[in-house]
Amino acid sequence: MPLNAVSPVRPSGHYGYAPVGAIIDTDPGPLWGEVNGVPMGMQYFYGSVRSAAGDYWWPIRGFYPTKARYLHLSASKIGEDFTYAKDHNNSYSGPVEHGERDGKWGVWTPDGTALMLTWDDKMEWHDGDEVSLTGDLVGKGLQFFSPDQEVPSAYSSRLFRVRGSITGTDVTGLVFHDSIHIGAGIDYIASPYIARCEAAWVGFATEFEDGTVHSGHLVHGTDDFNIMIVHRTDGPPLIARDIAVQVELDGEPFDERSFPTTVTYTGGGQTWVWEAHGGGRCPIRHDLQEGHRWRQGWVHRAGETRNPVATEALMETYNGRLIQTGALKQQVPA
Repeated sequence: MPLNAVSPVRPSGHYGYAPVGAIIDTDPGPLWGEVNGVPMGMQYFYGSVRSAAGDYWWPIRGFYPTKARYLHLSASKIGEDFTYAKDHNNSYSGPVEHGERDGKWGVWTPDGTALMLTWDDKMEWHDGDEVSLTGDLVGKGLQFFSPDQEVPSAYSSRLFRVRGSITGTDVTGLVFHDSIHIGAGIDYIASPYIARCEAAWVGFATEFEDGTVHSGHLVHGTDDFNIMIVHRTDGPPLIARDIAVQVELDGEPFDERSFPTTVTYTGGGQTWVWEAHGGGRCPIRHDLQEGHRWRQGWVHRAGETRNPVATEALMETYNGRLIQTGALKQQVPA
């Protein structure tokens, strides 16, 4: 909204979808309760894992309060794009039960099979023959809360360094446990945050050769849906919501061959940059709104000279909204 524009008057408070952020305690128990009076709407795991040979998988699995959201398991070779090894056509999406059992918080099928577990600084992810991962917590948790009167929400995120197997192949990598809180019966994916506001969002983790880990969420969108929240094992955190964003694509915004190549976020006196991996493009999801793109890359602070040894940074853009927010810098040759 231009600075000289008159803000609309509404019958109840509307703050845009502006989030406020915090570094939070890593105890998983509160993530299954209410956050600022808002109930839990989804728990999920996602991340990047690789084999010693360099084979690369990006699994994601979500769980609504009463039902599993399908497993997406994307696979690629070094420098290539992703294909789906498992998706909503061939993964379990039946009833689930949430809660605490034997000191562990998690999600189970009705027959008692554990799908996701987390306790203390540990996690486990079991998904049939496809995914078997265990992990150890890295750093603190992150959370941002949007106090919109009509659709308040909270988003919490914790990072784990994992090991295990994907389709029987030994892997290691970085996996997030994220928790979404939103009104009962509202799907966050269909809510204004995603269906209308999000323009460029990456949850990222970068482990460097010296063992340092940087992780966080860089979020840009319409209606004040903007925040940078970064945790570092080698320095203080960053939380900023007055941010400037520039995005470069490798083609025209609505061309299905066009994906992000670089996204730069500046706020709080710092600049953080997402850069695409060679390849790294995920299949276009036509069940989402036009312009949706997923591409893997890595995130670093501007001026970083250390080399990464493990990364997770799936950039999600809605290319048409980048035009709307003014973030689209230019198109660069493919």
